[in-house]
Order: sequence, then structure tokens, then C-alpha cells
Amino acid sequence: MNLRNILAPFCLAAMLSTSALAETAPDQATPPKLPVTTASKVAARAFESGMVEYENHRWNLALRDWNEAVKADPKFAQAYVWICFTTNDPAEEERDRARAKALMHAVTPGEQLLIRWMAGVRENRYVEGIMAMNDMLAMYPHDKRLNFLVGYWLFRWQDEYELSMKLTERALAEDENYATCYNQLGYLYSRRGEFDKALEYTAKYIEFLPNEPNPHDSYGEMLRFAGRYPEALQQYRIALKIDPTFYISQKELGETYSLMGDEAQARREYDKAIHEAPSNGAKAEYLQKQALTYVREKKYAEADVAYLNAAAKARAMEQWIWEARAHRVMAMYEPDQAAALKNLDQAEALLAAASGRVALLEVNEGKAQVLRVRAERAVASGDFSAAEKFVAKLEKMASPASSVNTQRTYHGAAGTLLVAQTKYAEAIGQLEEDPANPMSMKLLITAYRETGDADEAKSLSKKLQGWKIPSVEEALAADGSEDALAAQK
Repeated sequence: MNLRNILAPFCLAAMLSTSALAETAPDQATPPKLPVTTASKVAARAFESGMVEYENHRWNLALRDWNEAVKADPKFAQAYVWICFTTNDPAEEERDRARAKALMHAVTPGEQLLIRWMAGVRENRYVEGIMAMNDMLAMYPHDKRLNFLVGYWLFRWQDEYELSMKLTERALAEDENYATCYNQLGYLYSRRGEFDKALEYTAKYIEFLPNEPNPHDSYGEMLRFAGRYPEALQQYRIALKIDPTFYISQKELGETYSLMGDEAQARREYDKAIHEAPSNGAKAEYLQKQALTYVREKKYAEADVAYLNAAAKARAMEQWIWEARAHRVMAMYEPDQAAALKNLDQAEALLAAASGRVALLEVNEGKAQVLRVRAERAVASGDFSAAEKFVAKLEKMASPASSVNTQRTYHGAAGTLLVAQTKYAEAIGQLEEDPANPMSMKLLITAYRETGDADEAKSLSKKLQGWKIPSVEEALAADGSEDALAAQK
């Protein structure tokens, strides 16, 4: 079941705005906004403060406030679910998700739907979670914050840009001064390659919140996406001048220098970001971003040392998904087939060991990503029979109830194999379902060219050349050294 199909009833309701307004007239019993159930005024204030911090991308401060809220009211279900949805501490997530679910009976129907959505998707009960989200939005179509927050989730974790755009615009229609929506629209237009509009919206975001660091950080990212690196660096430094603890901008300095090809400076900036990061999850992430700089330089021995160090530190910080990821990434750039397979075995073992300690969603998506790399390695070595087996396993994982990311991982792997088999027309249908992966993009360009669709190939080539979202897939696609590229030959 595709996410778009699951959300189809909601999208129809959004288009029929007249009937939606009629359903939520002021005299209706259902309030226009999702209620916040707490017996404590102190907890309510702390919760609202946390929501504002979340909108401003100060996630560490949001978590601080929500934890203050549950101290003031230990029965505050909505605060617990927001903690578990935001934290990158696996133990905290599991604990507070359980608390939120246990308190569901004491909150309103709308809040129950919120908890079912947030808990459901993290527990890999994907269809159930999305249906609850859909029902919640239908219940409160004019709650600007709810529309924004769901739109943000669709953008950040699902790469569902069109659906996110509709929800963000709906939130803005409720309040044209809702600053965070301008930020989100900037990112959404950037994904379309419309950088002038992206810069326009994030500039307006700065106008609303000139003394907050995140607007400048976002404007810097739009400049980076547009290839205007020196101006981007300037904006990140403005953000850090406003708030020297705004670690996100420190990380962005590293990413921008890395894309500029100044990997040594990037590593120095990442050192600062790792030091400033307020959580173990962020530290584990930034350690691997720093390790990626060696991959860009094709210094694979140094990359191995950096990733093994990142894996060891992730393990010490109980960031088990990041530990497994380090070994999967090493297998992606590793020139030696035997060494690559050894890393994939290690990644699988770590994911198996993490089961029960981290969200099931993350374990399953990690397993799917390992299978994709196995398929790519098999294709690169000419073992199509083995590749077909890995793709078949992925297809079983990518059931209608699985996450969008797992489904896209399957489609990307299937498309990789089909390109290698010169089944270009079939490959197109698969690769188009993996729209945010640069390695899939590169293969899709080949498939378009081989089928005579020069216009699509040219358009996607332009998009890929302008892809300034750092990742190992982006680095390998830009370098041309990925195993998937070997399949084209």
C-alpha cells in the first residue's frame, strides 16, 4: 500500500475546503485545535514552550521542556509521546512511548489518534499509524500546528514533498504569520529545484524571526543548494553569532566545506559540531559525517579508521543503529568484495542484536538497507543469481504494511538489478519509486537514455548535479565509483 493511497481520503478532504469548513464550524462539539490534556498549568506552559522550540528546530530545548512538563504532570500522555517521537536516545524513546500508550485512556480521542500515529509508525505498524494520522487531520483540519507538524514529518522522514506542501499551505492559510511554514516551504521548493522561491520563503522566515538562529541556518542551506557556498557559510556564522550553542549550524559548516571539496576544513568544523552536539545521537551522526570526508577524497584506508572509530563510539553511547550503519557504509565504498561482505555480515549481526532495544522501524529499515547493498555488490561482481535472491527478500520485506523507506529501498535494489540486466523499461518503473536516492537517480538517467527519453534524462541529470544534500549515496553518485554504476557497464 503506497503512502499516497493511504492518504487519499485526507487529500480529497483538503481539496473540498468548503465542506471541511462546514464540518468544523465554531458551534461544533469538537474543538478547532487538538486538545492538550494535563492537570497542571506548569506542565501546560512547559509543553507549549517545547512545541515552539520544536518549530524553531531547537530539538534539544524542546526535549528539555517536555521533560519538565512530565515532571510537573507524570500523567501527561501527549508530552511523553512527543519525547519518544523526538529523542534519539533509544531507551528514552521506548520508555516514554510505553508511558504514552499506557495513559491513552485518560486523554481525548484526538490525542489518542496522535499517540496511535506516532507510536504506530515507530513500532512498524505503519498502516495503522498512517490511518490514525489521517483520522486526526480529518478531525482537526484547521489546526495550523497539526497541519504543519504532519507536513514536517512527511517532508523530513518520508520525502513526500507534494503532500507536505499541501499541509504546509493549509497551515499557512489558517495563519499567514505562522513563521515556521515559510521555512518549510523553502525546503520544499528546494527539493523541486526552485531555488529562487526557496530563498524567497526562507528570507521571509528571517523577517519573522530575525533574532533566532534557525532562519539564518535555513537561508544558508538554500544558498548552499543554489551553489552559493561563501554566502551560505556567512549565514551559518550569523546563526552561531546569535547563539553559539546552535550546533546544527556548526554541522552545516562542515557539510558545506565538504561539498566545496575542502575536506580538511570540513573535518575541523565537524570536530566542533561533535563537541557541541547535545545528544549522543547527534554525536554519532556527526562522527559518520566526518568519516565521509575521507570517502570523498578516496582515502579509503583513512575512511575505514574513521568509520570504525565512529562505530566504537556509537556502541559506547548505546547508539546501536549508528554502529550498524557504519559497517554498512564501509561495505558501500569498499573496493574488496570479501571485505565488503564481512562488513555487511557485521551490520546484520548488530541489527539483530539491537532488536528490542531500538524502535522496530529502525531495525527493519536497517536490514532492508543492508540487503540493498548486498544486491548491489552481487550485481557489481556479476552474480545476478545472488542479486535476484536479495531483491526477492527485499520484496517480501516491502509489504503494504512496511514503511515508505523500506519500500523505496526495495525499488532501488530492483531497479539496480534490472539496469544491469539491460531491462531498462522495467527499471524505470522501479527507480522512479526511489526519488530521493542519488544512486537510484544516476541509474534512472541511464535507463531514460537507453529507452530514448532524452528529455527526462536531461532533467534528472540537472537535478542530480544540483543535489547538495550530503550523504554517502550522494558522495558515491557524484564520484561515479559506486557499485551500482558498474551495473550500467
